Amino acid sequence: MHKRAVNDIIITVMYMKAATNIKDIDFEVKWTGKPDGLWQGFLTTIGLNFTEYQITDDELIIKKGFFRQRINATELYLLKDPDISMNLYQRLIGVATVSVMVDTHCGSEKAGQRISLVNIRDAERVRKLLRDSIEEDVMERKITYFDKV
Repeated sequence: MHKRAVNDIIITVMYMKAATNIKDIDFEVKWTGKPDGLWQGFLTTIGLNFTEYQITDDELIIKKGFFRQRINATELYLLKDPDISMNLYQRLIGVATVSVMVDTHCGSEKAGQRISLVNIRDAERVRKLLRDSIEEDVMERKITYFDKV
């Protein structure tokens, strides 16, 4: 009984220590961008574009909103098939939409959804970076195709 109480105290202290060092967690932001285009570019110039996209070493993060900010973070290993689409307006101004699917076998509430980064400049580079980051995260976690199925 005494041993169990000591173990509980040690676990509690370790948990408290981990919680106080949360700011020490380091992650690499590989890319940050905002929607571009005529209207979004103008809003960015005057500081009123409140949508931001980030690719980190293990997440795709989409931040939206001013009064009610929403942050949608999706683990990279759950994503697959990044692709690019452009409508006529986007082709004229040199931007594109980079889309990625959430794996349908992941068991998440996001399964099967399409996540889109809208009106991105240099979309081909962003798509390749996203594809490479997804593959790195899958390899780091040692996930095989059979694990995902």
